[in-house]
Amino acid sequence: MSLQWIVEWITDPNTCFLFGAGCSLCANKPSIDSLTEKVKENLPQSVLDLLNDLRGHGNRPANVEDLVNYLLRMRHLADSRKTPFEKDDWKVEFIDAQLLGIQKSIVEGVGVGWNSCSHHERFLTRLASARSRKSIDLFSLNYDTVLEASLEHSSLRYTDGFVGSENAYFEPAAFDHISESVAFFRVYKLHGSVNWIRHEDETVRRRPGSSLGDAPRAVVYPAEQKYLQTQYGVYETLMRCFRDRLRDRDKNNKLVVLGYSFGDEHINMAIEDGIRIADSNLTVHAFVGPENDVDAQKGRFEAMASRCDHRLNVVIGDICHVGPAFDEAGWKEIEGKGLWKFENLVTLLTGATNE
Repeated sequence: MSLQWIVEWITDPNTCFLFGAGCSLCANKPSIDSLTEKVKENLPQSVLDLLNDLRGHGNRPANVEDLVNYLLRMRHLADSRKTPFEKDDWKVEFIDAQLLGIQKSIVEGVGVGWNSCSHHERFLTRLASARSRKSIDLFSLNYDTVLEASLEHSSLRYTDGFVGSENAYFEPAAFDHISESVAFFRVYKLHGSVNWIRHEDETVRRRPGSSLGDAPRAVVYPAEQKYLQTQYGVYETLMRCFRDRLRDRDKNNKLVVLGYSFGDEHINMAIEDGIRIADSNLTVHAFVGPENDVDAQKGRFEAMASRCDHRLNVVIGDICHVGPAFDEAGWKEIEGKGLWKFENLVTLLTGATNE
């Protein structure tokens, strides 16, 4: 029954989804660790030393997102001084140049090609086929456009919150659309996207990849980046949508987490708050890859589950699980299925042969 339960969690009309970088590996997109290595190739020694000195979340090494967060804090502090730092390395202009360079390296690493993925297409088409499901919320931490391209290639209706085509602008009201007749996807790119730019008028715009040129991108945009740019309201709006969706009052409200390692404290806090808020009905089911120190990883999830009234359930690779979703017999049924890999979960969901 455990495998059937997983299918029911995913296809339940009250389920929303959080996608991490692990979901894009099957589409030949880099992991956050690979992106970090790409970024490191172009860092000056002072910034590289800073990255090596940073602590990552939990026991993991610091990655490019940790570096961006720290640089943004430094910029905010530097900009608040009456007299600039004496060292050129940490003046506002230097930090700005590093942030733009990091964004460029990320875009080069991810690529701006509009390419769909057969695994994503099968997953999305399966969700759309559920008769009772009309509005489907997809929250993504990924910079790539695999979700959007797969939706288009499958002729599925969706919005990413932008209106227009060649120079699209962000319009939150686009998320208010709920179809009464066909499945409609709402895609929330919580960390921005490789095809978003900072426009001359200080707004975030979305453009086709072929017209992006060298425009400054709006990627890697955690909460701290509000110190840097005036158009951060786009990202505040997206995070508010995420928090509001997790606090939905439906009695069967669910979040299914795929390919995300729980390395972003802002996202983790939103998930915890969604469970712990008064009268919450949220249950979370996550499928994550194993870390080098699985015992420490399991310990972090057990602590988080305890804070969340044990409504957080996590499958860690094929090694163990946290939470009450599976008893011993249930775990044996899914053990060895590799469901932490997106393509394997899609195979379970669709009954299709993995490619």
